[in-house]
Amino acid sequence: MQVCLSAYDAHCALGRGVDACVDQLLAGGVAVGQRQFDDLNEPLTLPYFGIPAAGDNDADNEPDLYRCLNQIAAGVLAKAGLDAAARQRTAILLGSSSFDVQVSEQRYQADLQERGDAAVPMPIVGYGKLAERLASELALSEYRFTYSTACTSSANALLYGQRLISAGLVDHALVIGLEWRNLTSILGFAGLGLLSPTASMRPFQSGRDGLLLGEAIGCVLLSHPQYAATNTPRLAGGAIATDNHSLTAANIDGSELAMVIRLALQDSGIESAQIKGIKAHATASLKNDEAESAAIRQVLGDTPPPLFALKPFCGHTLGACGALELALTLGCMSRGVLPGNRNIQCDESLGISLLGETIPADSGYYLLNSFAFGGNNNALVIHYSGSEAPPCAS
Repeated sequence: MQVCLSAYDAHCALGRGVDACVDQLLAGGVAVGQRQFDDLNEPLTLPYFGIPAAGDNDADNEPDLYRCLNQIAAGVLAKAGLDAAARQRTAILLGSSSFDVQVSEQRYQADLQERGDAAVPMPIVGYGKLAERLASELALSEYRFTYSTACTSSANALLYGQRLISAGLVDHALVIGLEWRNLTSILGFAGLGLLSPTASMRPFQSGRDGLLLGEAIGCVLLSHPQYAATNTPRLAGGAIATDNHSLTAANIDGSELAMVIRLALQDSGIESAQIKGIKAHATASLKNDEAESAAIRQVLGDTPPPLFALKPFCGHTLGACGALELALTLGCMSRGVLPGNRNIQCDESLGISLLGETIPADSGYYLLNSFAFGGNNNALVIHYSGSEAPPCAS
Protein backbone atom coordinates (compact mmCIF):
# COMPACT_ATOMS: atom_id res chain seq x y z
CA MET A 1 0.00 0.00 0.00
CA GLN A 2 1.19 3.50 -0.81
CA VAL A 3 0.89 5.66 2.30
CA CYS A 4 0.59 9.42 2.48
CA LEU A 5 3.33 11.74 3.73
CA SER A 6 0.83 13.88 5.56
CA ALA A 7 3.02 16.26 7.61
CA TYR A 8 6.72 16.85 8.29
CA ASP A 9 9.28 19.11 9.94
CA ALA A 10 13.05 19.43 10.31
CA HIS A 11 15.67 20.98 12.54
CA CYS A 12 19.25 20.99 11.27
CA ALA A 13 22.15 23.37 10.60
CA LEU A 14 20.01 25.12 7.99
CA GLY A 15 17.53 26.23 10.63
CA ARG A 16 14.84 25.30 13.12
CA GLY A 17 11.73 24.40 11.15
CA VAL A 18 11.57 23.06 7.63
CA ASP A 19 10.55 26.40 6.07
CA ALA A 20 13.64 28.08 7.50
CA CYS A 21 15.75 25.12 6.37
CA VAL A 22 14.47 25.26 2.79
CA ASP A 23 14.94 29.04 2.66
CA GLN A 24 18.61 28.61 3.50
CA LEU A 25 19.07 25.54 1.31
CA LEU A 26 17.71 27.25 -1.80
CA ALA A 27 19.77 30.37 -1.01
CA GLY A 28 22.96 28.30 -1.13
CA GLY A 29 23.26 26.87 2.38
CA VAL A 30 25.16 27.97 5.46
CA ALA A 31 28.82 27.90 6.37
CA VAL A 32 30.01 24.89 8.34
CA GLY A 33 30.55 25.67 12.01
CA GLN A 34 33.15 24.38 14.44
CA ARG A 35 33.25 22.33 17.61
CA GLN A 36 36.05 22.97 20.07
CA PHE A 37 37.31 20.26 22.40
CA ASP A 38 39.44 21.97 25.01
CA ASP A 39 39.26 19.24 27.65
CA LEU A 40 41.26 16.69 25.67
CA ASN A 41 44.95 16.01 26.25
CA GLU A 42 45.50 17.92 23.03
CA PRO A 43 42.83 20.59 22.35
CA LEU A 44 41.07 20.00 19.04
CA THR A 45 38.81 22.01 16.72
CA LEU A 46 36.66 20.15 14.20
CA PRO A 47 34.15 21.27 11.54
CA TYR A 48 30.55 20.51 12.44
CA PHE A 49 27.05 21.41 11.20
CA GLY A 50 25.18 22.24 14.41
CA ILE A 51 21.53 23.22 14.87
CA PRO A 52 21.29 27.01 15.49
CA ALA A 53 20.65 28.00 19.09
CA ALA A 54 17.02 28.52 20.01
CA GLY A 55 17.81 31.68 21.93
CA ASP A 56 16.28 30.50 25.21
CA ASN A 57 17.45 28.61 28.26
CA ASP A 58 16.55 25.06 29.16
CA ALA A 59 13.27 24.99 31.06
CA ASP A 60 13.53 23.35 34.47
CA ASN A 61 17.07 22.20 33.57
CA GLU A 62 15.65 19.72 31.06
CA PRO A 63 18.18 19.01 28.28
CA ASP A 64 17.31 20.82 25.06
CA LEU A 65 17.29 17.48 23.21
CA TYR A 66 14.16 16.26 24.99
CA ARG A 67 12.30 19.55 24.55
CA CYS A 68 13.20 19.74 20.86
CA LEU A 69 12.01 16.19 20.24
CA ASN A 70 8.71 16.85 21.99
CA GLN A 71 8.15 20.17 20.22
CA ILE A 72 8.85 18.92 16.71
CA ALA A 73 6.78 15.73 17.16
CA ALA A 74 3.86 17.55 18.78
CA GLY A 75 3.97 20.18 16.04
CA VAL A 76 3.75 17.59 13.25
CA LEU A 77 0.82 15.84 14.94
CA ALA A 78 -0.96 19.18 15.40
CA LYS A 79 -0.41 20.25 11.79
CA ALA A 80 -1.91 16.97 10.62
CA GLY A 81 -4.94 17.61 12.85
CA LEU A 82 -4.67 14.38 14.84
CA ASP A 83 -7.03 14.40 17.83
CA ALA A 84 -6.75 12.17 20.90
CA ALA A 85 -8.52 9.24 19.24
CA ALA A 86 -6.30 9.44 16.14
CA ARG A 87 -3.18 9.56 18.28
CA GLN A 88 -4.22 6.29 19.87
CA ARG A 89 -4.02 4.84 16.35
CA THR A 90 -0.54 6.33 15.73
CA ALA A 91 2.70 4.37 16.00
CA ILE A 92 6.04 6.01 16.79
CA LEU A 93 9.23 4.81 15.10
CA LEU A 94 12.50 6.49 16.03
CA GLY A 95 15.79 5.95 14.20
CA SER A 96 19.14 7.18 15.48
CA SER A 97 22.83 6.43 15.67
CA SER A 98 23.46 8.05 19.04
CA PHE A 99 20.06 8.66 20.70
CA ASP A 100 20.67 10.72 23.90
CA VAL A 101 24.32 9.75 24.34
CA GLN A 102 25.11 13.46 24.75
CA VAL A 103 23.00 13.63 27.91
CA SER A 104 24.72 10.51 29.22
CA GLU A 105 28.13 12.06 28.48
CA GLN A 106 27.19 15.21 30.38
CA ARG A 107 26.01 13.25 33.40
CA TYR A 108 29.18 11.18 33.36
CA GLN A 109 31.35 14.32 33.26
CA ALA A 110 29.43 15.77 36.21
CA ASP A 111 29.75 12.49 38.12
CA LEU A 112 33.45 12.36 37.27
CA GLN A 113 33.98 15.81 38.75
CA GLU A 114 32.13 14.81 41.90
CA ARG A 115 33.21 11.20 42.50
CA GLY A 116 36.32 10.64 40.39
CA ASP A 117 37.02 7.00 39.54
CA ALA A 118 33.71 5.90 41.08
CA ALA A 119 31.78 7.70 38.31
CA VAL A 120 29.54 5.53 36.12
CA PRO A 121 30.22 5.86 32.36
CA MET A 122 27.20 6.22 30.04
CA PRO A 123 24.67 6.00 32.88
CA ILE A 124 21.44 6.28 30.86
CA VAL A 125 21.99 4.26 27.68
CA GLY A 126 18.81 2.52 26.55
CA TYR A 127 17.76 2.31 22.93
CA GLY A 128 14.01 2.19 23.49
CA LYS A 129 13.84 4.97 26.04
CA LEU A 130 13.29 7.98 23.76
CA ALA A 131 10.46 6.37 21.77
CA GLU A 132 8.75 5.25 24.99
CA ARG A 133 9.11 8.70 26.53
CA LEU A 134 7.70 10.51 23.50
CA ALA A 135 4.84 8.07 23.05
CA SER A 136 3.81 8.56 26.68
CA GLU A 137 4.09 12.35 26.50
CA LEU A 138 2.06 12.54 23.27
CA ALA A 139 -0.46 9.80 24.18
CA LEU A 140 0.34 7.62 21.18
CA SER A 141 -0.43 3.94 20.62
CA GLU A 142 1.35 0.91 22.07
CA TYR A 143 3.34 0.50 18.82
CA ARG A 144 6.67 2.06 19.81
CA PHE A 145 9.81 1.05 17.94
CA THR A 146 13.47 2.04 17.81
CA TYR A 147 15.92 1.50 14.94
CA SER A 148 19.70 1.72 15.01
CA THR A 149 21.23 0.65 11.71
CA ALA A 150 23.74 3.48 11.31
CA CYS A 151 22.93 5.83 8.41
CA THR A 152 19.75 3.95 7.41
CA SER A 153 18.12 4.03 10.85
CA SER A 154 15.27 6.45 10.16
CA ALA A 155 15.00 5.42 6.49
CA ASN A 156 14.29 1.88 7.70
CA ALA A 157 11.84 3.28 10.25
CA LEU A 158 9.90 4.89 7.38
CA LEU A 159 9.49 1.54 5.63
CA TYR A 160 8.38 -0.22 8.79
CA GLY A 161 5.90 2.58 9.45
CA GLN A 162 4.45 1.96 6.01
CA ARG A 163 4.14 -1.74 6.81
CA LEU A 164 2.32 -1.10 10.10
CA ILE A 165 -0.25 1.02 8.27
CA SER A 166 -0.56 -1.47 5.41
CA ALA A 167 -1.19 -4.28 7.91
CA GLY A 168 -4.04 -2.30 9.46
CA LEU A 169 -2.38 -2.13 12.87
CA VAL A 170 -2.38 1.69 12.94
CA ASP A 171 -3.74 4.57 10.86
CA HIS A 172 -0.66 6.79 11.22
CA ALA A 173 3.05 6.38 11.90
CA LEU A 174 5.17 9.17 13.37
CA VAL A 175 8.73 8.60 12.12
CA ILE A 176 11.59 10.52 13.72
CA GLY A 177 15.26 10.64 12.76
CA LEU A 178 17.59 11.92 15.47
CA GLU A 179 21.27 12.79 15.63
CA TRP A 180 22.34 15.05 18.49
CA ARG A 181 25.77 16.53 19.15
CA ASN A 182 27.99 14.21 21.17
CA LEU A 183 31.68 13.52 21.75
CA THR A 184 31.46 9.81 21.02
CA SER A 185 30.39 10.25 17.38
CA ILE A 186 32.43 13.23 16.29
CA LEU A 187 35.69 12.14 17.94
CA GLY A 188 35.15 8.60 16.67
CA PHE A 189 34.81 9.77 13.06
CA ALA A 190 37.78 12.09 13.51
CA GLY A 191 39.87 9.24 14.91
CA LEU A 192 39.02 7.11 11.88
CA GLY A 193 40.19 9.89 9.56
CA LEU A 194 36.78 10.16 7.88
CA LEU A 195 36.25 13.92 8.32
CA SER A 196 37.21 16.27 5.50
CA PRO A 197 40.52 17.97 6.35
CA THR A 198 39.49 20.88 4.11
CA ALA A 199 36.14 21.25 5.92
CA SER A 200 34.24 20.93 2.65
CA MET A 201 31.85 18.19 1.59
CA ARG A 202 32.02 17.61 -2.17
CA PRO A 203 30.25 14.37 -3.14
CA PHE A 204 31.14 12.79 -6.48
CA GLN A 205 33.90 15.37 -7.04
CA SER A 206 37.39 14.16 -7.96
CA GLY A 207 38.96 16.10 -5.08
CA ARG A 208 36.54 14.90 -2.41
CA ASP A 209 38.34 14.18 0.84
CA GLY A 210 35.75 13.04 3.37
CA LEU A 211 32.50 13.90 5.08
CA LEU A 212 31.29 16.44 7.61
CA LEU A 213 28.98 15.52 10.46
CA GLY A 214 25.83 17.35 11.46
CA GLU A 215 23.05 17.17 14.02
CA ALA A 216 19.38 17.06 13.15
CA ILE A 217 15.85 16.02 13.96
CA GLY A 218 13.68 15.04 11.01
CA CYS A 219 10.04 14.13 11.55
CA VAL A 220 7.55 12.72 9.01
CA LEU A 221 3.99 11.55 9.64
CA LEU A 222 2.79 8.67 7.47
CA SER A 223 -0.97 8.21 7.11
CA HIS A 224 -3.43 5.79 5.55
CA PRO A 225 -4.75 7.39 2.34
CA GLN A 226 -8.27 7.70 3.77
CA TYR A 227 -6.93 10.20 6.34
CA ALA A 228 -5.06 12.49 3.93
CA ALA A 229 -5.82 14.82 1.04
CA THR A 230 -5.90 13.32 -2.45
CA ASN A 231 -2.84 15.19 -3.75
CA THR A 232 -0.60 14.48 -0.76
CA PRO A 233 2.84 13.06 -1.64
CA ARG A 234 3.11 9.34 -0.96
CA LEU A 235 5.67 6.81 0.11
CA ALA A 236 5.21 4.35 -2.74
CA GLY A 237 7.57 1.67 -1.47
CA GLY A 238 11.15 0.75 -0.80
CA ALA A 239 13.58 -1.97 0.14
CA ILE A 240 16.24 -2.90 2.67
CA ALA A 241 19.21 -5.16 1.91
CA THR A 242 22.60 -6.02 3.34
CA ASP A 243 25.94 -5.74 1.55
CA ASN A 244 28.39 -8.29 3.01
CA HIS A 245 31.30 -7.10 0.88
CA SER A 246 32.96 -5.22 3.75
CA LEU A 247 32.34 -4.15 7.33
CA THR A 248 32.92 -0.51 6.42
CA ALA A 249 32.37 0.16 2.72
CA ALA A 250 30.05 -0.76 -0.13
CA ASN A 251 31.26 -2.89 -3.00
CA ILE A 252 32.61 -0.30 -5.45
CA ASP A 253 31.19 -2.19 -8.43
CA GLY A 254 27.77 -0.98 -7.25
CA SER A 255 26.13 -4.38 -7.53
CA GLU A 256 24.73 -4.55 -4.00
CA LEU A 257 23.45 -0.98 -4.05
CA ALA A 258 21.92 -1.58 -7.48
CA MET A 259 20.12 -4.61 -6.05
CA VAL A 260 18.39 -2.63 -3.28
CA ILE A 261 17.36 0.08 -5.77
CA ARG A 262 15.85 -2.54 -8.08
CA LEU A 263 14.01 -4.11 -5.15
CA ALA A 264 12.64 -0.69 -4.18
CA LEU A 265 11.34 -0.11 -7.70
CA GLN A 266 9.79 -3.57 -7.73
CA ASP A 267 8.13 -2.99 -4.35
CA SER A 268 6.72 0.30 -5.66
CA GLY A 269 5.40 -1.36 -8.82
CA ILE A 270 7.26 0.92 -11.23
CA GLU A 271 10.01 0.77 -13.85
CA SER A 272 13.31 2.66 -13.68
CA ALA A 273 12.21 4.89 -16.58
CA GLN A 274 9.46 6.35 -14.35
CA ILE A 275 11.94 7.88 -11.89
CA LYS A 276 11.96 11.69 -12.27
CA GLY A 277 14.79 12.50 -9.86
CA ILE A 278 17.20 11.05 -7.31
CA LYS A 279 18.17 12.20 -3.85
CA ALA A 280 21.63 10.66 -3.54
CA HIS A 281 23.14 9.40 -0.29
CA ALA A 282 26.33 11.21 -1.36
CA THR A 283 28.68 11.02 1.63
CA ALA A 284 31.72 12.37 -0.27
CA SER A 285 33.78 9.37 0.79
CA LEU A 286 35.83 7.84 -2.02
CA LYS A 287 34.46 4.29 -2.15
CA ASN A 288 30.86 4.98 -1.22
CA ASP A 289 30.46 7.66 -3.89
CA GLU A 290 32.06 5.34 -6.41
CA ALA A 291 29.68 2.53 -5.46
CA GLU A 292 26.60 4.75 -5.53
CA SER A 293 27.41 6.25 -8.91
CA ALA A 294 27.98 2.76 -10.35
CA ALA A 295 24.66 1.54 -8.93
CA ILE A 296 22.72 4.51 -10.31
CA ARG A 297 24.14 3.94 -13.79
CA GLN A 298 23.42 0.20 -13.64
CA VAL A 299 19.75 0.73 -12.82
CA LEU A 300 18.94 4.08 -14.40
CA GLY A 301 21.34 4.18 -17.33
CA ASP A 302 24.21 6.40 -18.40
CA THR A 303 21.99 9.48 -18.44
CA PRO A 304 20.08 9.17 -15.15
CA PRO A 305 17.35 11.58 -14.00
CA PRO A 306 18.29 14.82 -12.19
CA LEU A 307 20.43 14.05 -9.16
CA PHE A 308 20.84 16.16 -6.01
CA ALA A 309 22.59 15.78 -2.66
CA LEU A 310 21.59 17.33 0.68
CA LYS A 311 24.51 16.48 2.97
CA PRO A 312 26.70 19.35 1.68
CA PHE A 313 24.06 21.70 3.15
CA CYS A 314 23.58 20.13 6.58
CA GLY A 315 26.31 17.53 7.05
CA HIS A 316 25.97 13.80 7.36
CA THR A 317 23.37 13.39 10.08
CA LEU A 318 23.93 9.64 10.38
CA GLY A 319 20.82 7.87 11.72
CA ALA A 320 18.68 10.98 11.19
CA CYS A 321 19.44 11.43 7.50
CA GLY A 322 16.62 9.24 6.12
CA ALA A 323 13.81 11.20 7.79
CA LEU A 324 15.62 14.55 7.64
CA GLU A 325 16.44 14.38 3.95
CA LEU A 326 12.92 13.21 3.12
CA ALA A 327 11.51 16.22 5.01
CA LEU A 328 13.91 18.59 3.21
CA THR A 329 13.04 17.03 -0.15
CA LEU A 330 9.31 17.45 0.56
CA GLY A 331 9.97 21.03 1.65
CA CYS A 332 11.64 21.79 -1.67
CA MET A 333 8.88 20.03 -3.59
CA SER A 334 6.26 22.08 -1.75
CA ARG A 335 7.82 25.02 -3.59
CA GLY A 336 7.85 23.11 -6.84
CA VAL A 337 11.64 22.71 -7.11
CA LEU A 338 14.59 20.37 -6.70
CA PRO A 339 17.71 21.93 -5.12
CA GLY A 340 20.98 22.38 -6.97
CA ASN A 341 24.49 21.71 -5.65
CA ARG A 342 26.45 24.77 -6.65
CA ASN A 343 30.23 24.74 -6.91
CA ILE A 344 30.50 20.93 -7.07
CA GLN A 345 32.18 19.74 -10.24
CA CYS A 346 31.56 16.00 -10.40
CA ASP A 347 34.31 13.58 -11.39
CA GLU A 348 33.66 12.71 -15.04
CA SER A 349 35.02 9.20 -14.51
CA LEU A 350 32.03 8.42 -12.25
CA GLY A 351 29.61 9.05 -15.11
CA ILE A 352 27.06 11.07 -13.13
CA SER A 353 26.65 14.72 -12.19
CA LEU A 354 24.69 16.64 -9.57
CA LEU A 355 22.30 19.43 -10.44
CA GLY A 356 24.22 22.70 -10.48
CA GLU A 357 21.13 24.90 -10.12
CA THR A 358 17.61 24.65 -8.76
CA ILE A 359 15.16 23.25 -11.32
CA PRO A 360 11.38 22.66 -11.38
CA ALA A 361 10.22 19.40 -9.80
CA ASP A 362 8.18 17.33 -12.24
CA SER A 363 5.30 15.26 -10.95
CA GLY A 364 6.06 11.57 -10.66
CA TYR A 365 8.27 9.13 -8.76
CA TYR A 366 11.52 9.97 -6.98
CA LEU A 367 14.26 7.71 -5.59
CA LEU A 368 15.85 8.43 -2.20
CA ASN A 369 19.02 6.50 -1.34
CA SER A 370 20.42 5.74 2.13
CA PHE A 371 23.45 3.48 2.46
CA ALA A 372 24.92 2.71 5.88
CA PHE A 373 28.34 2.15 7.37
CA GLY A 374 28.23 -1.56 8.13
CA GLY A 375 26.46 -2.65 4.97
CA ASN A 376 22.78 -1.98 5.66
CA ASN A 377 21.26 -0.32 2.59
CA ASN A 378 17.90 1.31 1.98
CA ALA A 379 16.16 2.80 -1.06
CA LEU A 380 12.80 4.59 -0.89
CA VAL A 381 10.45 5.66 -3.67
CA ILE A 382 8.09 8.59 -3.18
CA HIS A 383 5.43 9.99 -5.49
CA TYR A 384 4.99 13.74 -5.86
CA SER A 385 1.78 14.94 -7.50
CA GLY A 386 3.07 18.33 -8.53
CA SER A 387 0.31 20.08 -6.61
CA GLU A 388 0.13 21.40 -3.07
CA ALA A 389 2.32 19.49 -0.60
CA PRO A 390 1.23 18.45 2.91
CA PRO A 391 1.62 20.86 5.81
CA CYS A 392 4.98 21.27 7.43
CA ALA A 393 5.12 22.09 11.13
CA SER A 394 6.94 25.42 10.95
